[in-house]
Amino acid sequence: MKNIVLIGFMGSGKTVIAKQLSKILKRKIIDTDKIIEKRQKKKIKEIFKLYGEKFFRKVETDAVKYAGKQKNIIIATGGGVVIKPQNIKILKKNGIIVYLKNTFETSYKRLKNKKDRPLFKINNLKETRLLFNKRLKLYKRAADIIIKTDNKSIERVADEIIKKLDKYKICKQK
Repeated sequence: MKNIVLIGFMGSGKTVIAKQLSKILKRKIIDTDKIIEKRQKKKIKEIFKLYGEKFFRKVETDAVKYAGKQKNIIIATGGGVVIKPQNIKILKKNGIIVYLKNTFETSYKRLKNKKDRPLFKINNLKETRLLFNKRLKLYKRAADIIIKTDNKSIERVADEIIKKLDKYKICKQK
């Protein structure tokens, strides 16, 4: 069965939605950021600080290649996975891409107290908003399914995803 791949901006809910889908569908989760941290033996923030974004994007593609080879799993990606068309091509090969869409304000509310997001600059929201706006068209272009997450519970978002996935015949609930 095809993978369920979650994309979206930082704070869109990829990790928490992946956990909810995993519980309902009894599928394993692969989080590309966790793969990177495990392989690099460093947190994402440290990787950015020590080696920069270019290096991070290279190891992110390696993590995507690994995740994309798996079957019947849920993949939670980092917010910037869409930057490289190669990543989307790999993920689409064996997956249905679900874009968790939210407003910038929702991301801000969810992340304003987090310190582990190197590209979510709380002290420079103008730059962060530009990044958000720049990625919107990339998420839309990559998505097979778009689910709005603003003001919705985790359970409701997961249910909406499962309903939309029905047409792909990949969501047999156990």
